[in-house]
Amino acid sequence: MNHEEKNNHGTKHMIMMALACIIPFAIILILPFFGIFSKWTAVGAMVLMIFLHALLMKDHFSGHEKDKGGKSELLSK
Repeated sequence: MNHEEKNNHGTKHMIMMALACIIPFAIILILPFFGIFSKWTAVGAMVLMIFLHALLMKDHFSGHEKDKGGKSELLSK
């Protein structure tokens, strides 16, 4: 992976991480306008946020394994 591809991956990853925060917060902020809100809605949105970030972290580490020839960057140090 050359420098430009790494930079593009980093930008894409940051956008996806931002969306993983924005979407659950938008759910918490917008649903009350439609009369749909309870503490479980907030809990569900937070669980969604954690789940989306976990998926992105999994994707992030699998990308490093490809770059290092099968070893994770964390394991190679």
